Amino acid sequence: MRKPSAHTLSLQLEGFLNSYPQIFFSDNRLLAFFLVGVSFIDPLAGISGALAVAVSNVAAQSMGFSSWYLRKGYYGFNSLLVGLGFGLTFQPGFAFYLLLMTAALMTFFFTIAIQGFLYKYQLPYLSIPFLLGIWLVMLASGQFTALGLSERGIYTHNELFALGGKGLIELVETFDSLITSPGLRTYLFSLGAIFFQYNLLAGLLIATGLLLWSRIAFTLSLAGFSLAWLFYRITGADITTLAYSYIGFNYILTSIALGGFFLIPSRWSYLWLLWLLPLVIVITVSLQQLFTLFRLGVYALPFNIVVLTFLYILKIRIKPGKRLIETQVQLYTPEKNLYYQHNTENRYFSPGDIAVSLPVMGEWTVSQGFHGVHTHRGEWAHAWDLVITGPEGETFRGNGAIARDYYCYEKPVVAPADGTVADLTDGIPDNLIGDHNLRQNWGNSIVIRHADHLYSQLSHLKPGSLKVKKGDSVKRGDLLALCGNSGRSPYPHLHFQIQSTPHIGSKTLAYPLSEYLLTDGGKKILKTHAIPLENETVTAIRNHPLFEQAFHFLPGRKLTFAVSGEAPEWLLGNHTWEIKTDEYNNSYFECMRTGAVAYFHNNGHIHWFLNFLGSRNSLLYYFYLGFYKVLTGYYQDLTLDDSLPPDKVYKPRQLFLQDFIAPFRIYKKSGYTLRYGALEDDLYASSALLEATVDKGTKEKYHFRITLRQNCITEFDYTDKHYDFKALCTES
Repeated sequence: MRKPSAHTLSLQLEGFLNSYPQIFFSDNRLLAFFLVGVSFIDPLAGISGALAVAVSNVAAQSMGFSSWYLRKGYYGFNSLLVGLGFGLTFQPGFAFYLLLMTAALMTFFFTIAIQGFLYKYQLPYLSIPFLLGIWLVMLASGQFTALGLSERGIYTHNELFALGGKGLIELVETFDSLITSPGLRTYLFSLGAIFFQYNLLAGLLIATGLLLWSRIAFTLSLAGFSLAWLFYRITGADITTLAYSYIGFNYILTSIALGGFFLIPSRWSYLWLLWLLPLVIVITVSLQQLFTLFRLGVYALPFNIVVLTFLYILKIRIKPGKRLIETQVQLYTPEKNLYYQHNTENRYFSPGDIAVSLPVMGEWTVSQGFHGVHTHRGEWAHAWDLVITGPEGETFRGNGAIARDYYCYEKPVVAPADGTVADLTDGIPDNLIGDHNLRQNWGNSIVIRHADHLYSQLSHLKPGSLKVKKGDSVKRGDLLALCGNSGRSPYPHLHFQIQSTPHIGSKTLAYPLSEYLLTDGGKKILKTHAIPLENETVTAIRNHPLFEQAFHFLPGRKLTFAVSGEAPEWLLGNHTWEIKTDEYNNSYFECMRTGAVAYFHNNGHIHWFLNFLGSRNSLLYYFYLGFYKVLTGYYQDLTLDDSLPPDKVYKPRQLFLQDFIAPFRIYKKSGYTLRYGALEDDLYASSALLEATVDKGTKEKYHFRITLRQNCITEFDYTDKHYDFKALCTES
């Protein structure tokens, strides 16, 4: 018989460990060890849970299901719960283990089926498979006469004496006497009940694990339980049910799920718990009355009902709000989700969004912006009129009596994004200066479809200058036409708007532009995800071949850097990275030496690093910091500013207090600055120098000096108060 491979064993071990913290929506290894320990407070329960996880994970791998889901613990955590409940309810024996493995396999099948059903709604299956599995086992158990009910937990002193003698009994009693608050005791009992452990020690261990894993999750567990406790008292409901049935974990899990995991933690997610937790209570109390008739436990059903219902409601919103934000990139810690969202919400268009650029070349001025004085009113308020101005702000040469006197007349108009020509009009003559054509208001126009419900319109074009026809595919930057003076246009200018329908003259959308340069006081400032304002001078970015090629990272390409200088031993020597894409088409660097990964996106004009995962003891981490944001055009003395997520710069212990108040205020800052230095061009190649700085705001800065040459990154030097090293590219 062939032995399992090292990869199979590693996959199974990681999936086994992650099945435990996945109950709290986590893949944290420290929390995993806490929870494994809790499950073995009752040894038979611990063994039963572990066997159930193993059965599910082996079945998942042998049947060819996703190794990623297996590794994350998604296939095992529901079976784990069934195993724990089974182990604490029945006596061990041959029938016990036979039915345990049957129940685990059945729960796994439920997991796959329910996952497939809810996936199309982008909803999690939570612990629904566990509920179905445990209910069916409990209903059937009465017919299995070889399956005896367990008496463990009834004679606890006898069990403690058998485990550790009189000393253990005294230790447990002393520990029990220290916690006298009824509310705190019930909170800890409720935490322990999640793992079918009805004792204070289990609850205290879980609470400690939660605190070490996530301060937000720990705070939410306390807040959710406290709100429920208060509601019971105000309404006069029988609060003793919390004490003897320990259903309080429904309120704890609901708070963590909706307060900080499936939604970005914020003051709004916390406030919504004031409305949602009473729903959980009402559902819990009513279901208890119903399930008593069948002698079944309610378990986590109220939590599942409220969380799934609320998430479904959020997903069918016509317009997602800015207060309750669903987690788009799941990092499995509320803090990391929050820091990522907070740092990126206005930083760039996500790879799934359409980046729309200025539809012109060079420097133009916004003569009329949103909610203009002359036009751009009502349903057509969100549009731009663009002109070219001279050194004194004038728009024409001479006396401006004819169209050709205007600087913008006959200048190229280009596609603002990839798409298909959806509609166009041509043949409308240009106006004399000062005249209006109100009958053909938009003049010669082109509408381009970029995506469902996303179109751009370019109007007042010169007749006969249109280079495309309806149905043509265009790429961003392709020449479409020339700027003219047709339609309701007293002087040459380009009208540009974003809209949701394909018709000329459709009502407009307030859709930001992906990137452009703003001229302010003679300096150029990069603007991303922004809306140009009236009278602003803006420049469409033009790539420089050196930068464009240096940051053109294609999947399969490998980069090798040799590190020398004052650096720790683990940093010296060669580091090789391979560029890959995941199943969602996200691009990333993977370090062959440490396994660290750095996700990035390039929209054609800007290279962004999106996220870094793995050990910071990797050269890739410094590469992530130094090349955090790079414009692929070259502009002398241009400075780019950005900020990094706190958890990517500070150590976890430095963020411990920040994490508690992060949903309300983030005071730990870290800025990023990139300065464009000299550019040298000769007959054979170009070279450029860049300087980047990461400022932690604590008098600690990281400095980078970057050299580009021969269309690649040839070197970057790094300096801080500890290190001073050089990374030289030896292969690309």
